[in-house]
Amino acid sequence: VEPLIQKGHENLVHHILLYQCSSNLNDSVLDYGHECYHPNMPDSFLTCETVIFAWAIGGEGFTYPPHVGLSIGTAADPQFVLMEVHYDNPSFTEGLIDNSGLRLIYTPVLRKYDAGVIEAGLWVSLFHNIPPGMPEFVSEGHCTLECLEEALGAERPAGIQVFAVLLHAHLAGRAIRMRHFRNGEEQELLAYDDEFDFNFQEFQYLKEERTILPGDNLVTECHYNTVDRIRMTWGGLSTRNEMCLSYLLYYPRINLTRCASIPDIMEQLQFIGVKEIYRPVRTWPFIIKSPKQYKNLSFMDAMNKFKWSRSEGLSYNQLVLKLPVNVRCSKTDNAEWSIQGMTALPPEIERPYKTEPVICSSSSCLNCCSFFILLCIVYITASTIGNTGPFV
Repeated sequence: VEPLIQKGHENLVHHILLYQCSSNLNDSVLDYGHECYHPNMPDSFLTCETVIFAWAIGGEGFTYPPHVGLSIGTAADPQFVLMEVHYDNPSFTEGLIDNSGLRLIYTPVLRKYDAGVIEAGLWVSLFHNIPPGMPEFVSEGHCTLECLEEALGAERPAGIQVFAVLLHAHLAGRAIRMRHFRNGEEQELLAYDDEFDFNFQEFQYLKEERTILPGDNLVTECHYNTVDRIRMTWGGLSTRNEMCLSYLLYYPRINLTRCASIPDIMEQLQFIGVKEIYRPVRTWPFIIKSPKQYKNLSFMDAMNKFKWSRSEGLSYNQLVLKLPVNVRCSKTDNAEWSIQGMTALPPEIERPYKTEPVICSSSSCLNCCSFFILLCIVYITASTIGNTGPFV
């Protein structure tokens, strides 16, 4: 799959998603583009929820391994696809016309396995929020053992093989890690980017394919910095909103497209002192009833009105990471596994994640020592130059 980004639009095209649509899609809407999630967008577009490929800014082309392919033409494959392009136009430049897209290169030679995509992490919503002025704030999205137990147990008890991962956040993102747990024990990181750069988002090919079994836990851990912001950062589609997602490419394909979570919202409100909201909930974001300082404010306005300090933000972060989560466990064609919507507790995990120490093996000790000596020479040379005056 090769991105075709129109020349000069490299900073305008933020990411491109290719979705599989329902086989019952009304074909009268074919060949017409619409503004995403705008009222004039046909309802049938909402049936296009299964991601079959994702590209993000800075990424290059993606080649499937020789034994895996994106299947086309079988009963389980899409009859219709929707390409969704997200643009970033902070200067509100008018009159831009874009012709970017994706080029798919196919082979008539059948690959051994059909590839699938699982979107894991935090469900994109206002339930995901980050206080302003925080040098470090951690969010977690859970692909819960309950979801993996049901979906893999029903369709692939022997597990699936993950071969590539795309980690995704927006401008406040600083680091993302995909953590993997089995029977309460943490495995080696599935994927990570501890120097996350919004303008360089690329699929990571795993050095060794990773087996995911029924009952495993996957945690997408995102680190953010909001020191330059004075208002809350909300989960959402805009570049100035945030996301915390992992796209797992795996085989053999099963009927699981989304394995994510949403943290409980009421305890978030209780943290800032909200006592009661108007029920039944008729608006979103819902309206607060008490106490007086928040009366008739929306959830968003109340969170922004709260006087956030770094210590309050830290306490809030500790609370959010322990909250029960609402499980999202989706099939294709808008169907859901029975576990969808249940409440689960996040696993007991070590925070913050501690990386394994790098240990030189006997076969590489000579290289390690040589590298250390070279560093010393470079340091001494740099110090000598620094003492002789400016270097131009």
